[in-house]
Amino acid sequence: MLSDAKLRKLKPTEKKYKIADSHGLFAVVMPNGSILWRMRYVLAGKRRELALGKYPAVSLSEARQIVLLYREQIERGVDPHAQHVERHKKQDGVTVAEAVELLLSEKAKYCSASYLESCRSRLSNHVLSRFGARALAEVSEDEWRALINWLDNGGKNYTAIRVQDLAGELYKTVRLKTGLKIANPILEIRGTVKKKPAQNYPRITNPARFGELLHAIDYFNGRWQVYLALKFLPLVFCRQIELRRMVWQEVDFERALWCIPAEKIKMRRAHLVPLSTQAIAILRQAEQLRCSDLVFCGVRNPRQPISVNTIGSALRTLGFGHDEMVGHGFRGTAATLLNELGWDSHIVDFQLAHWQRSSVSSAYNHAEYLTQRREMMQAWADYCDELKAKTRKRLGIED
Repeated sequence: MLSDAKLRKLKPTEKKYKIADSHGLFAVVMPNGSILWRMRYVLAGKRRELALGKYPAVSLSEARQIVLLYREQIERGVDPHAQHVERHKKQDGVTVAEAVELLLSEKAKYCSASYLESCRSRLSNHVLSRFGARALAEVSEDEWRALINWLDNGGKNYTAIRVQDLAGELYKTVRLKTGLKIANPILEIRGTVKKKPAQNYPRITNPARFGELLHAIDYFNGRWQVYLALKFLPLVFCRQIELRRMVWQEVDFERALWCIPAEKIKMRRAHLVPLSTQAIAILRQAEQLRCSDLVFCGVRNPRQPISVNTIGSALRTLGFGHDEMVGHGFRGTAATLLNELGWDSHIVDFQLAHWQRSSVSSAYNHAEYLTQRREMMQAWADYCDELKAKTRKRLGIED
């Protein structure tokens, strides 16, 4: 009798070989290391074999269940081969495009709109463009491997890993939702592309240079949406997607708070951003120019947020290259300088919404903690003003 432990220990040889289980079920170990399920049976005096799939896409328990089902049919004089062929015809009818829609409809039940859109974009750009009209069961392991390696070798390591994961989910979803036993070739290639070590976003950590950036922002000559977003971002050091999707309903002027709902936060937890007097002043300016529910609405379409590349392009215009500073870099800048200024790293982490890394006790008084963050955010805004003042003094510019 076979077991999963025995199957995992099977080693390939120059020639394929067979290992028996029970009731005619046996495993064929191929020279390339693949393990294939086969069933041997006799019907009407003829000896026959039936392919049942590949291990571990078809598990040992699943293979045994299939064999028992087919044995019952054989006892009734029914050849399981005919039904097996029909079942595979149905499997072949599930196209990659249909599998993608099935997966996305399932994800829509529990994923945020932004995450769902990122999944749709990756599947559309890299999977549907290649395999969309083909049957999911026909796309081979080698084809998936070629796509994923092409992405990785092209400098898109994260995309390669995400496409690999999504491809695996396509097969799992079809199996779970339709009952079809489609082999999952992604299981054979998982792990071939390794996640590269995370790199910090380019950020400025020198106070004098940061002051020069803040000074340059004050003199930015562009659209008001971009200008005010550039001034606001350093003061709140939020994620760019949170800034871009910020709406007026989230702004509480009376309490000087920006209340970001959980569905917009990476960590899926509502987040409060205390607003300094400087940040409030910027929002009041934006309010006077309000053209939609979005605080920083798109230049061409006010119902759409500013584009994902807007902040980065503006920084390039100001003379700060992508190797020195990016929009996300304001978070790293604030974290570094606030810690250097002596602020509690737990408070800094909490303000960055790095809850999984913060060791703040769950018993910590939330109101008192918010008070401390208010103090820190106001001190940070004042510090930014000081850095700008020092820059103007060095440049000989009078206030």
